[in-house]
Amino acid sequence: MSVWKHEWMPEKRYHAFVLSEEDLKAYPCWYLDAAHSIPPWTPLFIWSWTHHQRYGDLWAAETMGLPTCRGTDWREVDGCAYMCPILVTDPGEKKVRRERFKKHLQPFITDYNQVRETVVRELTRHYDRFKAFDPERATLAELYDHFEEVFRFNYRVWGRHSWMMYTLFAFYSLFEDLCQEVMGINDTSTLWHRLIRGFDNKMLEVDRLLWQLSMKAVDRGLDTLIRTTPDEKMLDALQECETGWQWLHEKDGFYDFIQAHGWRMPRMMEFNCASFVEDPKQMFSFIRQCFEKPQGIGDQNSRKEIMKDRLTAEEEILAKFPGSERSWVSKLMGLTQRAGVFAEGHNYYFEHTSHALMRRAALACAKCLVREGLMEDPEDFVFLLPEDFKRNILSMCIDYNPLIEERKAYYKRYSQRLERPQLIGSLADDPRKAMDHVMAARDYVMMKLTVGSQSGLSYDLEADLQGNPAAPGLGQGRVCIIHNEKDISKIRSGDILVAVTTYSSWTPVFPLINGVVLDSGASLSHAAIVGREYNIPVVVQTREATKKLTDGQQIRLDGSRGAVWIIEG
Repeated sequence: MSVWKHEWMPEKRYHAFVLSEEDLKAYPCWYLDAAHSIPPWTPLFIWSWTHHQRYGDLWAAETMGLPTCRGTDWREVDGCAYMCPILVTDPGEKKVRRERFKKHLQPFITDYNQVRETVVRELTRHYDRFKAFDPERATLAELYDHFEEVFRFNYRVWGRHSWMMYTLFAFYSLFEDLCQEVMGINDTSTLWHRLIRGFDNKMLEVDRLLWQLSMKAVDRGLDTLIRTTPDEKMLDALQECETGWQWLHEKDGFYDFIQAHGWRMPRMMEFNCASFVEDPKQMFSFIRQCFEKPQGIGDQNSRKEIMKDRLTAEEEILAKFPGSERSWVSKLMGLTQRAGVFAEGHNYYFEHTSHALMRRAALACAKCLVREGLMEDPEDFVFLLPEDFKRNILSMCIDYNPLIEERKAYYKRYSQRLERPQLIGSLADDPRKAMDHVMAARDYVMMKLTVGSQSGLSYDLEADLQGNPAAPGLGQGRVCIIHNEKDISKIRSGDILVAVTTYSSWTPVFPLINGVVLDSGASLSHAAIVGREYNIPVVVQTREATKKLTDGQQIRLDGSRGAVWIIEG
């Protein structure tokens, strides 16, 4: 008898990791990764995720020897990613893996910075070589080889990503367990949030440089021109005036920023949007938003207060442990704090750069197919899979227009279906048992980043929405619902950002907003980390904020208690 419910069934099975009936029999439950795959992905990106991210999770878990979990398996259902941890149930296997895991953790305990720098150097070395490749001058054979190498390297990117993430999140969860036992606090507690903030990461560093670049434009009187000129004409207008030309071309000016940090995508988990290197005019919507909050990211007094408060929280927590234990507790605390730094900062080195280079390689191949009349629009490359490119880029014989039209129509149908089941499988009707499965696996990334934990309702709050506290404080403002990266320009000073999830490319707007309310999320997801660093209250895991709230409503939120009240509209 079939285990499908009709509405769960994928419309098409066009690659190996589309969810099948065999998968439902092999695994008790599949969880929607709403934190990344809403809105649904294009066919090429969901192919990449289910192949590359899947490999990275499974490779890392096996290499490290995670004691309770062999990693996370991934499948596609009509453009969305579903995941399930693979439990280790045999006591003998757990024991062997536990010993391997202890050995794996030692270098992180001894010198975490050296481990991190080694990984970053490896990635950067390959990225620099890929960036030096010139697709415009390459032969078909060179394009083929470049495409193959860039896409194949993404397996390594995700392997190192998960290897680092699983490790740091394991320390994070271990310290949380310890604090829960000794102090009765966990990662939804205000004291915990104070402990893990007050740290820079690479994305915040780059956003600070963007803010400084924007303030240079203000100092030179360019802000009026930038506010009033359409993006399509902006670069020409700046080139035509002396101060604009200098701002663009000087050392540490606009083009220097683009060359150094422009391998960044409006939606880092997709191929259908150009990086800033490819389309620099995208930067100006963020620059205009920097004009709205001149102190913005550059408010060093606020940063100093946050760092000072974090030191106070460290002392408060350490004081709860016996003196003989404090050395180890302090070390564990430091690794816990680095989990948040890595969770946000890694996007710069892993997702953004790798995906921007993959997009460039595939787009270059598509342009060759367009010249031969085998496809009409090079941007339609997102409807082809890697084997399609490799089958045709040298022979140039197959007309891909019919295939593209078929997949484009399929994408149009499924991308409009945002109501996706949170759970698929035999435990789908029992969310508590499904969550027990995650907890038993101790898949730290699922627990702290993607799935999160179920929020507990408090009827004393009499709130219109409840979720999990993710960044402390009170906020009030106008609801601005962000469905995708194209909506970011809607944000105005004082708004409350409401979304299913947020992405690291949205960080420049955070100094403008008074709070964040999300359907999904957990303590180490993007909005939570950035909210804590900017003193912005954040509530996650409301499940229904984007459905229950509407643009323009006035709401109040309490990021310390995970509550939201509608006060007008």
